[in-house]
Amino acid sequence: MISIHVQILLIILFWNSDCQIIPRIEECGLSCSQGIHCKSKPSSGIFNSFCHDAPATLSSTVLKSMKISTVMKCVQGSPCSLHLNIKGTLSLDENIRGLEICSLSLDTQQSQCTNVRFARKKSKMLNGKKVQVQFNCIEVNVAQHIYVTMKTVPNYCEVKLSQEYYVEAGKFDYNVDRARKIISVNVSNFLRDQDYYVRLCHKWFTCEDAGAFAVIKGKESLKSVSLKYSQLLPCLCIEGWLAIPDARRIQLCPFENGKYYTKVLWDNIVYNPVTQTLAWEPACPVLVMVNLCRLMKSNDHCEDIQNSSKNSPEKVKYSRVDTHPRLCMK
Repeated sequence: MISIHVQILLIILFWNSDCQIIPRIEECGLSCSQGIHCKSKPSSGIFNSFCHDAPATLSSTVLKSMKISTVMKCVQGSPCSLHLNIKGTLSLDENIRGLEICSLSLDTQQSQCTNVRFARKKSKMLNGKKVQVQFNCIEVNVAQHIYVTMKTVPNYCEVKLSQEYYVEAGKFDYNVDRARKIISVNVSNFLRDQDYYVRLCHKWFTCEDAGAFAVIKGKESLKSVSLKYSQLLPCLCIEGWLAIPDARRIQLCPFENGKYYTKVLWDNIVYNPVTQTLAWEPACPVLVMVNLCRLMKSNDHCEDIQNSSKNSPEKVKYSRVDTHPRLCMK
């Protein structure tokens, strides 16, 4: 009988998932803090595209802290739509008449621009004060890759904020039934009248299928599916995406940090007596350092066998292995 003592150092690779709740609004608009009256109007962006040298008294940090998120505009009786929620902070200055906010779709090269103007008397009284501007009337689609810019009016060189943003949609809630080996997934915060795909997958370099995907019909009131699994592995993920071309996929990997789920990675150590091969193939991606070693009788120390060290992200295999009872894998 072969006695194999295993002491494998595993460093599990972790993955992040961005599943955030999308706030809902009934109408979009523009708002400015400090009680400043501001108004917006569509702009072609052409007249403000060329920049001028900023006055010596104007700080390059007069415009800062642009933040972008997604909101869902839902009006009763109409389909919901996604909008960019853009916030920025401006220090009021007599040389600045307003802001220009633009979005460029990097997928279609289509742009939308809006001019924001402040009431001049009020803004002059608050010269130097910080005002937060919020605008959420730029409509976007799921999976769009957007480039957003915020400039002063007039457009001063080097006084500009820009940011790339991916439009997301969808939020997962899940429940695990270990007795039946089923994961129930509920999907919320995606557009009505759009079908949604959900599947389980094993995350390696890509997320590989771990069973058939399920479809949630957009017109159905029930937004949940049940998916069967074979093992709860650290790399088992829930993946979802809208049924539209090139939709970005959202992933949630809920078992990646649990010690209970990493134990099953040790199960795939196999010795083949016919080929004299000792192999270990993990079910999930790991960084692993492996040695064959000889267990000493005196102090239970395992002495490394020369030239047996292997460093592999996938399968570790030793050929022509002697079946000595004190031979170990470390």
